[in-house]
Amino acid sequence: MMIPVRLAAVLLTLAMLGACGSTPQLPEPPPRVTIAPQAPASPQDRARLHTNLASGYYERGQMDVAIEELNIAVSLDPNYAPAYNLYGLVYAVLGENGKSEQNFERAMQLSPRDPDFHHNWGWYLCQHRREREALAQFDIAVQDPLYRTPEIALVNAGRCAITLGEVRNAEAYFRRALSAQPGNALANYGLALVAYKEARYEEARGWMRGVMQVNSPPPDALYLGLCIERKLGDRQAELSYISQLRNRYPDSVETKAITTEVCE
Repeated sequence: MMIPVRLAAVLLTLAMLGACGSTPQLPEPPPRVTIAPQAPASPQDRARLHTNLASGYYERGQMDVAIEELNIAVSLDPNYAPAYNLYGLVYAVLGENGKSEQNFERAMQLSPRDPDFHHNWGWYLCQHRREREALAQFDIAVQDPLYRTPEIALVNAGRCAITLGEVRNAEAYFRRALSAQPGNALANYGLALVAYKEARYEEARGWMRGVMQVNSPPPDALYLGLCIERKLGDRQAELSYISQLRNRYPDSVETKAITTEVCE
């Protein structure tokens, strides 16, 4: 989510004059260019820079450094809402729920219509067994026509609805995610899971084709594929999923469950 700052370079080409007679001629001097002094960056611009740096550290798992950068950001601009949103994500990872909630709420107070903030707050709520509140936040996010990644919020809403046991609602969210981004592997996985839970195994197999388009399907997706093929009685296809699990994720919970768990 970092916003790169690019500096444009200007290339000046000078024409060299040819020599006249025996006296070498020097090139004409280039025209004098007056460069206007740049205005110092505003506190908000500097806060944005440090928040972007914090985002990079967050993505690399360096939460302590991310917090240092965010501290600088809010010292420069105490009302820079994206910094508080990122604080919320960082403290959620650290398990400091009170600080996480406080910062998410501060971000939305400062920028109440930002769909990313509503999505992230919804993600937090869903992770903390507040699914009904989470779905309301996801719905607010996707109602914004300028929201750049509605498929992410819709997939997370589908997952949250499954946790509530609202299978039909979940299916609707996953289908909307596919409409927003055709081929979305996570939406395909969600639909495959819903179809499997309702014993619509042929349909589940069809949705799994979209999941398997990604380079490295995660172990839970491969295990779902295994169970679908087991229910359909296709031993060869089942063995293909088993082989992928053992080769790619030999130590995963799903691989260890191949021989000890029953597909339900």
